[in-house]
Amino acid sequence: MLVDDSSPDTPSGLLGIRSRMHFTGRLDVRTNGQQWSLYLYMGRLIWASGGPHPRRRLHRYLTQHCPQISANSVTVRVTDSGQGQDYQTLSVLVKRQQITPEQAVAVIRSTIAEVLFDIIQQEETKPVTFKSDAEDVLDTSLAVVNAEQLLTEVQQIWNAWRSLGLADHSPNLAPALRHPEQLQEHTTEKVYKMLVSLVDGRRTLRDLAVLTKQDLLQLTRHLVPLYRKGLIALTKVSDLSVPGASGRATTSLSGGLEDTTPSAGLASSGLPRAGVVSAGSENSLLIACIDDSLRECQAMEKIVTAAGYRFIGIQDSVQALPLLLEQKPSLIFLDLVMPVANGYEICAQIRRVSLFKKTPIVILTSNDGIIDRVRARFVGSSGFLAKPPETDRVLTVIEKLLPVQR
Repeated sequence: MLVDDSSPDTPSGLLGIRSRMHFTGRLDVRTNGQQWSLYLYMGRLIWASGGPHPRRRLHRYLTQHCPQISANSVTVRVTDSGQGQDYQTLSVLVKRQQITPEQAVAVIRSTIAEVLFDIIQQEETKPVTFKSDAEDVLDTSLAVVNAEQLLTEVQQIWNAWRSLGLADHSPNLAPALRHPEQLQEHTTEKVYKMLVSLVDGRRTLRDLAVLTKQDLLQLTRHLVPLYRKGLIALTKVSDLSVPGASGRATTSLSGGLEDTTPSAGLASSGLPRAGVVSAGSENSLLIACIDDSLRECQAMEKIVTAAGYRFIGIQDSVQALPLLLEQKPSLIFLDLVMPVANGYEICAQIRRVSLFKKTPIVILTSNDGIIDRVRARFVGSSGFLAKPPETDRVLTVIEKLLPVQR
């Protein structure tokens, strides 16, 4: 049962949220069209949800803390749309031993800290209302977090954020370049290339911090001067779509996690994890495949490595460009349809990097239409290849685009 304990004299700042957390159940915080939920047990935190980017947040922290699984492959069957469904997903992953209990705790703690930060920011800038529900209680088997300790830590982060002059700017905003030609005059060549490849208006400040393995405040301090000069804009970005949103992927608290595609989640068949280069001769050329389907990457890997090449499979489109810059492949196979960013967008990003101006990029697609071909050419692709990959056709493309080694 929901109880509205808001009042006209609701205390502002951290006192508002702190004074209402000493109970068991769910505490909802609402303001300006947004809602967050904190799940508590005897005043200790179990989970947090809500806000503008719940899917993006889960994807981000699974990627950061659970590198052995593909966050894009985690799908759930939904019969209950309750806000604790992502918590149940973590519970199932632990029970299946796909992630460790320690990794689940790390995801939970990061999630709660992020939600607390957003609530504190709202409390100090906008009116908020509180509602408690003592009947909505989550299982406490994964983790129970000290609320006071975490609140103090998050308050310190918020104070530092505010000192940057960003009290009215959320870390959920996405930086985008406004004047790339002027930006080059204010940064080094290395920083300029990094900004052009990553700051594209589709990744939030929090996404970029995890992607570049930097502290959020550290990353933001580097961008604030460029923002104040008008070289970078901060824009709103939508949440990620639910994996398998065709209607098959739903959430079930009883059924748990169910894969909608074969081999989703952990890599199998003894093949290397995504982003790891297959063993081979150091002198052999490296071929990359960017495809959110692990099955497709595994099929491509067998063909490529059997022909004597090294191979790297990348299922997470967010990590694609950094991995390409690190590994420098000689040929890139790129899936057309992926979550977060499609093949056209990723191809355009790759082509903006001088290192890959002449690297062959082959679009993988099951829809080989004239419009797709024209658009692919426009963003700089080198050709098309129909899915699923077949040995003869793959090797023909490789021999055509990489004739020297053959």
